[in-house]
Amino acid sequence: MLTAQPRFPIREILVFGFLPSFLKKWVYRLRGYRIGKGVRIGLGTVICGEDVEVGKGATIGFLTIIRGKKIRIGKFVQIGSMTLLDTPHLEIGEGTKINEQVFVGGLQFPDSRFVVGRNCQIMQMSFINPARSITMGDDACIGGNGLVFGHTSWLSKFEGYPVNFLPVEIGNQASIGWRVFVVAGAKIGDGAVIGGNSLVNRSIPARCLAVGSPATVVAKPPYFPQAVSEPEKERIFAEILSEMLEFLRGYGWTCGQHEHLITVESKKSNGWVGRRKQWRVWTEGGSSRESPLNDVTGNLDFLVSLRKLSTGDRRELQRRGIPWADIETKQRSENGNDIAEEVIQYFRRYGVRFLREQT
Repeated sequence: MLTAQPRFPIREILVFGFLPSFLKKWVYRLRGYRIGKGVRIGLGTVICGEDVEVGKGATIGFLTIIRGKKIRIGKFVQIGSMTLLDTPHLEIGEGTKINEQVFVGGLQFPDSRFVVGRNCQIMQMSFINPARSITMGDDACIGGNGLVFGHTSWLSKFEGYPVNFLPVEIGNQASIGWRVFVVAGAKIGDGAVIGGNSLVNRSIPARCLAVGSPATVVAKPPYFPQAVSEPEKERIFAEILSEMLEFLRGYGWTCGQHEHLITVESKKSNGWVGRRKQWRVWTEGGSSRESPLNDVTGNLDFLVSLRKLSTGDRRELQRRGIPWADIETKQRSENGNDIAEEVIQYFRRYGVRFLREQT
């Protein structure tokens, strides 16, 4: 066949796949790929493309294949092990996470596109076919074992059977549950939630809950999503922090909390010096004030705020080298450390995904 292409690029895997990450990046840069700082490429993983850019801090697990004509992988993207991303035009936004054993490929055209926004997540064992194009907005999610198909093609069109090649659109902050089947031509609005085991074969409006086969809207504003008052947000913030401390204690960390200050300390000594590692986290969950930094004393390792941090506070924290995150804007500093990433990851459990501030 004129257009036949093997699913697995065996030659590239044998020649480049098992090189250590630093050598692999060196070879790819010689090829003209634009590879950012701090990129990690797993053992057995290969990237095959004509125009390739991988942003700084991106990580790709082992035995993963990424192939296409134009490939754009944003900063701090995480791609799991044993994943296959095979489409002519691939774009993955900053901070997005694609879990293990995700398959993107199948019946396509030269202009097929798979475009994923920032801070998205695609769970494990999902199968995605961008026959024409599949686009996901920012902060959207596809649950595990998900199926997203851009075509309906098997039986003969000459015998009256439907054959369609249509784009699929998934809006910003859309949440698609586990084992959902999204078919060609479907459109899911911003903030819509699709219940597990549903079939989406039509347009789903924004900010609603749809379930069933086919998916039908069962709840919408003002009943879904429910409004949350400011006092309730403060209570939720405090409860999540309290639960997080119990979580860390379960992993052997000593945790304490006094008003706004949280301390996390290891029970074991760190290295030959014999010092214990201690982290100090400032939490700001009360009513908006002129500046929470007015109350901060001593060295801090991280600051998390329920309210939006002012530009002045962000600059001051950056000057001090203190990572920060605020829930109101879902933004965080670009720099981080172990405790910052731990807290940020814990809030992710509750649907809060922070996007790095552009600097």
